Formats: sequence, C-alpha cells, structure tokens
Amino acid sequence: MKEGYIKNGERLSLISLCLFLLSFPQSVSVSQIFAGLMIASTYPLLYFKKEYKGYWKGIRSFFLIFFGMYLLTLFSSLLQADSYSPFFKKFIKQSEFGDFWMLLVLPASYLIASEKKNQKTLNRFLYASATITILLGLISLFSEVRIGKFVANGFRYAPGDRLQHFSGNLGPIKLYLPIGMMNTHLTYGGLLGLILPGLLLDWFQRGKEKKNLLFYARTALLLGGWIVLFFNQSRSIWLGVFVLLVIAGLHGTFSLKQNIPEFTGKTKWIFGIGLLCLLFSGAYIFRNNWLIQRSVSQIFEVHNTENQRYYIYKNTIPLVKDHLLLGVGGGNYKDSHWKESTKMIEGQEQLWYELYITPRGHAHNDLLHFVAVGGILSGILFLSFWWKLWDRFFRIDPNQNGSLSILTIGILSLYPAGFFQCYLLDDEVLLPFFAFCGIFLAGTNKFSSEPPSDSSSPSKMQKKTEDDPKRKNAGEIAEDSKFFRFRGKFSFSIFGAIGIPLFLYWLFWIPRLNLNPLEVYNRRVRASDPNLVKTVQKNLLKPNFSEIGIQNPATNITVEQASLPFQVEGCLTHRFPNPPVPRVIPFSFTIHVPENATNPPKKVEITIVSRDSFDQDQLYWAQGEADLGKIERFLQPGKNEVLIPNFLLNTYPKEFPDGVFFRDFRILFSGFEKEGRADFPKLDFGKICDTVIPQTR
Repeated sequence: MKEGYIKNGERLSLISLCLFLLSFPQSVSVSQIFAGLMIASTYPLLYFKKEYKGYWKGIRSFFLIFFGMYLLTLFSSLLQADSYSPFFKKFIKQSEFGDFWMLLVLPASYLIASEKKNQKTLNRFLYASATITILLGLISLFSEVRIGKFVANGFRYAPGDRLQHFSGNLGPIKLYLPIGMMNTHLTYGGLLGLILPGLLLDWFQRGKEKKNLLFYARTALLLGGWIVLFFNQSRSIWLGVFVLLVIAGLHGTFSLKQNIPEFTGKTKWIFGIGLLCLLFSGAYIFRNNWLIQRSVSQIFEVHNTENQRYYIYKNTIPLVKDHLLLGVGGGNYKDSHWKESTKMIEGQEQLWYELYITPRGHAHNDLLHFVAVGGILSGILFLSFWWKLWDRFFRIDPNQNGSLSILTIGILSLYPAGFFQCYLLDDEVLLPFFAFCGIFLAGTNKFSSEPPSDSSSPSKMQKKTEDDPKRKNAGEIAEDSKFFRFRGKFSFSIFGAIGIPLFLYWLFWIPRLNLNPLEVYNRRVRASDPNLVKTVQKNLLKPNFSEIGIQNPATNITVEQASLPFQVEGCLTHRFPNPPVPRVIPFSFTIHVPENATNPPKKVEITIVSRDSFDQDQLYWAQGEADLGKIERFLQPGKNEVLIPNFLLNTYPKEFPDGVFFRDFRILFSGFEKEGRADFPKLDFGKICDTVIPQTR
C-alpha cells in the first residue's frame, strides 16, 4: 500500500508540475490551482520516501533564506501594530507574507525535478511552456484587444475595456504592445525573461549537433521570442537579459567562444544575409514605431511622463531611513508611502494626480522593497539568496545538452531586472520564478538520481568525489544544507555578478533623486505626430522659468506638423486635500510667443475637454472624454494670457477621484506666414492652471 501511494503521489506531482508549466502563461488563477495540487502531492513524499529526505538537504537553505525574509515582515508588522484584531486580516491580504504559500513551490519543483526519470519529461514541457508564451505574445502583437480580457469575457470585446497600446505600423499592418494573456507588459516581460535566456543558451549547445527539422523549429521559436521581447519594451527585462548573457558569455561556465555552433560556408552566407536583413528591418521598425523610439529615448531622459519610478523611490528612501532596522512592516508600505507622498503634494499641489496614480503597492525595486518592509536584515537575506543562486550558476556544466539548469537559467535575469521592477512581488511572475528556481537547482545537482542519505558514510562519499573531480563539486552542492554556508573560498565572480549591477543602479539613480520633483514632472501630451508631442513637451515651461528660455524660439518642427491639433493635460476641477473641495478660481494659462520669432502662429483655437481622473492602469478601463466648449485668440509677440471663464464644478465628492474631472486643452495653432520651419510658442500653465489669477492654499 505504501509503495502504491508513493507511486501515485510521484505521478500526480509530476503531472501537476507539467500542467503548471503549461498554464502559467495563460492564467495565473489556473496555474495557482496546479501549484496547490503540486504542493499537496509532493510534500507527503518527504515522509514516505527516503530519497526525498536527501533531496531536501539541497534546497533547505534556499527555502529558509526566503522564508526568513517573509518572517521579518511579519515580526516588523507585529511590533508596530496598534491592535491585533484587524491586523491579521490586513496583513494576510496585503502583505508580502501572503505570498508564503507560493514559496512552497520552490522545494516541490526541486524534489520533482531531482528525480532523474522526470527530467526528460520536464525538458519537453519547458519547451512547450516557452512555445505557448511566445505564440501568445506574437498573437497579441497584432491584436487590438487584450487577449486575456477577450477570453475572460467569453471571446468577445466588452465596451469600455482598455485596448492594447498602439505601437506603430509595419507597412499596412498595425502593431501593438505584446502582453500575451497577461494584464501588463511588465508581467509578460518577466515571463520572457525567465524563458528566453535558457532557450538561447540551449540553442547554442544544440548548434554543435547535426541540424534537423527540430533544430530549425527551435530557431524559429527563439527568433519569435526575441521579436516579441523587443516589441514588449520591458526595459528592465532588456537589462536583466543583457547582463545575464554578458556574464554567461564571459565566464568559463558558458563561454560563447567555446560554444558557438559550427556552420558550413553556405550556412554562414545565409546567416550573414539574414543578419543584415534583420538589422535593416530593425532600423525600419524603429524609425516607424514611435512607442519603441520613446521607450529607448526615455532610458536617457529625466523629464518624461513615465518617470513614476522617481516619485516611488523619492518617497521610499525616507521610509528606509526612518525604519532601517525593522522596516515599516508587511502590508504597511502602501499607506506609509502615501504619507510621504501627501507631504510632497502639500508643497506642490500640481503633483496630486501624478502621485495618486503612481503605483504604491511596492517599491519597484525588489531589494529596496524588502529593506523598506523588513529592515536591513531582510535586505541581507535577499542578497544571500541571489548569492547562492549565482554560485550555482558558476558551477553549471555547459556540455550537458538539454540540461534543466540551462533551460531555466533565465531566473538570474530577474536579479538585475528587479532593480527597476518588483518582479518577486508579482504573483504572475513569482510563481513560475519559484518553480523555475527549483528546476534550475535540481538541474545543477549531479546527485539528483542518487541523493545523499543519512546512512551514507563519509568515507564512501569522499571516495566518489576523489575519483571524479566534476562530481566533487556536485557533492558539495548536494550537501549544501547549512543556512549561511557560502563555500570556504570567496568568489569574485559571484561578487561581481551581485555587486556591479547594484553599483551601476545607484550610480544611475542618485543624480536623478537629487532633482526637485517639479523638475521631473511633465504634463501629458497627445498628438498624432510623435515629433509634435516631443516639441510640445519641450516647450512646456517649468515653474520659476527664466525669461531667457522664453526668447529661444529654436524648434525642429515644420509648419505642417505645428498646424496639427494636440491635447495637453490640464488641471483638476477640485483642490487638495481629500475629500476634495471645488475649485473657485477659473482656469488660465499663458502662451508665450518669442519676440524674435520669424515664423510664429498668429491664431490659436482652444477646445476645453472634460476627462475622467481615475487610474486607467488600476481599473483597466479607459477614461471618458467630452468636449465642453471652444475659444479662439489672436496671438501677439510676447505674453498671451488665456482665461477660461466657465467649466468649473461646484460639487463636493466624498473621495478623490470620484466626481473629480480634468479640464484638458486641445490646442490648434494656425496663421503661419510661410512654409518650412515653424517657431513654436512656449506654454505656461503655472502651478495649477493659474497664470492669470494665481491660486492660494
């Protein structure tokens, strides 16, 4: 009976893991069901099967380190809780500790993958999972509707559902931001980061073998994956994958120099021509895809409308300084961050909406978040976990084709990528991350088919490792069971893999975090021409601007482009604090036409647009708009004040943003005297659209 239970339990656990691998690219809810089934069927085997107890020693330290991070958030919350009645309800629902059950997937997948008889099956299902992920991304690249929402609504589009972000045109074909069946492009990018590095390195290995149809199918799959990643525009994943591949290429564990496939002369010509076509295609797509242009340019810009990370980090650092030892506690980050944001809004009210829609669920930096909620010790444990993972990476045998450790090596891309996004707090990424971690660690364990048992004598183990130097390292890996055991010899390779990305991250952000919040803030601009959007943003004057800046009419825009309409984010109908109070002073702004301009517009048409103020990204619902009225003005050189006498709201909403609306401005310049280059006016909206009649607190 015991043997039958063990056999059925092993079969059920393997099937659960395989179904999990197939389901996580499609639905986080379904994948959680299979993850729970995998946990329930695997852990009893620790009691009934002797070999599993030996396997457990190889994963115990990884599990305990991450579990320690979760425990620290719990202890910190308990120490700072005012009362314990509502505490646990809030803590379990909102805190990082709620992800604890997902951590149980790490040992479960490790135990399953450690069985040698399961590894071939898992290899196939890893490829099947990658195929599903990439195919869904390719479909969403050409789909205007979000596939996940479309399927959830019974394969139909529900009016009001947010559509995909338009990316650009490839000839007559419209392209969209690929997100597969996920809710955000960052989540889908995280899945690509887990999958693509392993596919690439495995492809390099298999390139040495005789080419067959399966090899070319893998090549097509890999090419499709990189195309989707390029259009996905998760810059944090771009960075993470790049860092991982550089380390893999430089280190002896997987030297690209030693593992580049051998090709015939004909194949080299085909590859060269294909590479040239790919480069020219990439240049064409980049030139005609404004979303990719913006994504690349914003890496080096400080003033852009997607710089919410600045506000997140700016208001997280005070939390770390004030709660360095214990952190703010699990489940408290959002409220603590909003308190810091409120202080910023009280000083600069125009940041109210910007800070309201800024995501506050996490710090958009895995390390920074765990330090903020669990204290400095939590951060040390976080780095310890990654240290041990990189240690395993540098011990991989690159000569094993189809190795599970190679196929799941993408987990390491989330370390550098996690400095710009909390991937380890996103359920849709965290769950497959733990599963991939378990498989990766099992793949690096050479003793997976004969685990060390308690009855194994040291002398026999020593004799085995002395006979085979490669198995000596494997034996050390399998015996790695102590909580803080990092091998006797310090590894500069691991230190570089951990320390260099961390150093470069702060080198990038420290100068930016020293900027004033208003230096970073920009009003959102929409127009049909990307160059017009960029020109308008450059000509939006900051508070306390200099007169010299007004008199500089140099713009790189034609009259044809400058004559197109564009819509600028205006101001809210209500004032801070919350609950909001109605605004009583009319909206106003100023158009500055440089005195020395040679070809400025002579006339402006302004349409006042009412727009919802709720957070589109949070509700996955598009904001509604309605035109309220239109005014026209003739423009003169110098200052042109525009006062909007109507369109206020005398209402008292219970809570922002309900009942609060934007008053945006759709602007159309005309009356240019000649063709060619246009002199674009400067736009000054003051603090909160109050240049004519200044607002006071």
